[in-house]
Amino acid sequence: MPTVYKLKTSPMDRNRIEKVCKKAIDDSTEDRKLALEAHRFFRQMVDDNPQDAAAKNLMVDCLKLAQTSKTNTIKIVDLLVKMEAAAAKGDKGEADSLYAQLDTLS
Repeated sequence: MPTVYKLKTSPMDRNRIEKVCKKAIDDSTEDRKLALEAHRFFRQMVDDNPQDAAAKNLMVDCLKLAQTSKTNTIKIVDLLVKMEAAAAKGDKGEADSLYAQLDTLS
């Protein structure tokens, strides 16, 4: 008869969440850098040929992507600040209730 596997540590502990957030912020920073680089490329194409509508549209899309990546970074930082504020208050809050729910499942 197979035994039930019990996790030694929670799959959603605070340290792991912070690592995932750091990786997401790093990825977002890289995405922003690449989007701005692509924007400069399409900007050069538009400077060479002002009638190139496709390059203009792609240039705008690159700016949207750069802004979205910046917005995502701000959202992640906001969530981390809220998580720290809830921990500092001593109030269990939603973050800890998620941990409690995961512990009851395992």
